[in-house]
Amino acid sequence: ALDIEKTQRETPAPWQQEAPQKTTQTESFQPTSESALQMDLEPETVAAEPQEPLRYVGEAFRTYILAQYRDELILIDKHAAHERILYEKLVAGYGKVDGQLLMTPVSVVLSATEKNALLADETLLADAGFEVEDFGGSSVLVRAVPANVPAENVERLTEEIAAKLAVNAHDTLSEKTDWVLHSIACRAAIKAGDQNPAQTLLSLAKDILDGVVPP
Repeated sequence: ALDIEKTQRETPAPWQQEAPQKTTQTESFQPTSESALQMDLEPETVAAEPQEPLRYVGEAFRTYILAQYRDELILIDKHAAHERILYEKLVAGYGKVDGQLLMTPVSVVLSATEKNALLADETLLADAGFEVEDFGGSSVLVRAVPANVPAENVERLTEEIAAKLAVNAHDTLSEKTDWVLHSIACRAAIKAGDQNPAQTLLSLAKDILDGVVPP
């Protein structure tokens, strides 16, 4: 969870949303007096408050963003913030994500169970931006991955997803999709200990506080 003072409620992913139910209104018509119908049609004028900028203060332990807004000091876990933003983007683009082709495809060795589980859910992975194919024996070849996933993380991410698919083979497609996208976002996000420019961290903080991550 993001380490900020105001906790937001997660929005269900598109594949988890339920159709709205129709409700029937049973109130009977009540006659209204003429005086009750009188309304002030003049639009109310509200003075807009000037927007104060978010100010970057610094970073603690190369893990937490320190920012100031008005008289409040805000503390944000940079990895959790970036992971959440990437996850929401993956959710919004699921099914139409173009993977980034790797200059050098990555060969990944898996157990037979993991390999079979990974290839069985090839469509799910393709919708998330992965391009994986059988490479003979116990190996698969990863040709493309979602944007922002560093090349050095491709092998570990593939192993992680294959292991989860093998262990949770009976999960629903919705459940599999959710934790696959979480795994991708986690591997693609900036990490604690990374050295990041102040502007990058300030932009992350703004995205969180401005509602880029939905409530």
